[in-house]
This record gives sequence, C-alpha cells and structure tokens, in this order.
Amino acid sequence: MRCLLIYFTGTFNTRYVSQQLKKRLESVGYEVDLYEIDPLNTEHLDLSGYDLIGLGYPIYGYNAPWPFLKFIRKQKFPKGIRTFIYKNSGETEKVNDASSLFVWRKLKRSKALIENEYHFMMPYNIHFRFDERLVKEILDMDEKLYDILIYEITHHIPNIKRYKLWHRIVTRAVSIQFVGGDVNSFFYKTDMEKCTGCGLCIRQCPMHNIRKDETGTIRFDHHCLMCMRCSFFCPTNAIHIGILQGWRVNGQYNFKAIREMTLDEPVITPDTQGFFRCYVDTYAYINNRHNELFGQ
Repeated sequence: MRCLLIYFTGTFNTRYVSQQLKKRLESVGYEVDLYEIDPLNTEHLDLSGYDLIGLGYPIYGYNAPWPFLKFIRKQKFPKGIRTFIYKNSGETEKVNDASSLFVWRKLKRSKALIENEYHFMMPYNIHFRFDERLVKEILDMDEKLYDILIYEITHHIPNIKRYKLWHRIVTRAVSIQFVGGDVNSFFYKTDMEKCTGCGLCIRQCPMHNIRKDETGTIRFDHHCLMCMRCSFFCPTNAIHIGILQGWRVNGQYNFKAIREMTLDEPVITPDTQGFFRCYVDTYAYINNRHNELFGQ
C-alpha cells in the first residue's frame, strides 16, 4: 500500500505533523512519500501509483493557505482514490472546520473518495506565544489523534465533518486575507541594529520575497504569504511585521524537549474559560473517541 502526504507548511508545524503521520502509517505497513508544496512550483504530480493521499495544511484565518489551494487545484486526482484531510491551528473553534471547503469541492469534482478529516492542535506562530506546558499537553493529545486517524483509515471508518452554513459564510468572508500579506508587506521592516546579516530570512522565505539591497539592508517585496517564517525564526528578533507587530511571536518551540516534559497537573480542565475554552470540547472528543477504540 502506498500513501502520499501532500502538504504546505509555514513555520513547519504541518511538516512536523506530516512526519509524525508518516511514521505512524509506515508502522501499519504503508509505504509513505512526503511532498512539501513550494509556492513557486506548480508541477503536476503523478498520483496514479498511490492507494491513499493525505492533504495537509495550517489554517490561516479560517482558510487553507492560497499556495496550498492553488497547488491542489492543479492536480489530477484519480477517480476513486482514497483521500483524507489533516489540518492544524492554535485554536479549534468550529468555524475552522469549513477551511477545507474548497479542498472538498476539488476532490468531489475529481470523484475522489473523501473519507476522513482531522484537526490537530499546534502552537501559534503569531498572536501570542503558547506556554510550554500547554504545548506539551496538546502534543500529547495529538498523539491520541494520530492513533484515531491511523485506526479509522486502516479500518475504512469514515470520519468526515459537515460544514455549517454560518461557517461557510465566515470562511468566504475572511478569504480576503489572501491578499493581506501583500498589503501588510509594505509595512515590514528590519531593525538593522539587531540584524546580524545571517540571511536566514532570505534563504527560508518560501516566496523569495526578502532580499538584501546594495547597502546591506534587508528589504521586503510584496508577494508575502504572512506565514511568519521570517519573524518567527529570526535569531535576533529583528523583523517588524507591519500592522501585526503587536502579535509577533519569535523563537521556535523545541518539540523534542517539550515532549519529554512531565506535567504535574492538567493545563486545560473542564473549567477552562476564555480563548482556550474551545480546547475543552476538543480534548473531550479525542479522549472519548480514543477510549472507544482502545480502552482506558
């Protein structure tokens, strides 16, 4: 059995999830290939040799990122091919469900079989930084969701979401964010007193949108995805992200070290309120479904 995981990643959370899925699928006998989408590459893939295709992306403003959608729209999916969707974000509000709406339409037009859809939790790369204790907890919950995904896929158990009309409307309304990066990039700048000239932002930008001018100053052109890869990974926190500066998060999470942490008490509880209230229902669903399949 051959599986292909096609995904787009901004600050590499979706790459992490895809690598974890690859390990899990290989453990149950699949031969798994990973394909990371390059926004500047619109090649057509030969999908005819695969039995299963997973499509993965980070949720940007209730939508799938436009490079992901653009790439998927160009692909020719074999009729009857089994597919599943996996996405990730820092919040699990139900309105995020409809972020897959355009992917569903493409797959249905291709007469592909859409069998499963899963929403993984991963820490923010913008807005605010997640406490490492919470990151540890959500990575642990994601482990259970990997178990559920693998079991349901290998046993041909459908797990698909029905998008409410209101969620569809919100997704369409906020799709204006597809041009937000280009507009906001006019306000990007670099603090050259902090900048060491390492060039990491230039090398890592998926759109090749960052350059160094003749004076050595870092400049931004206007083909930005707002993936936050440049500001998130800048080793000296030198990048100013325009009108979103107040939401800037800098410094990658060390998932390997965080996974080895021990939690003395839960971070999210049934009494959790505020922003993370949505995690209460998500945790409950994952725990209940995991117990149904595997017991306590």
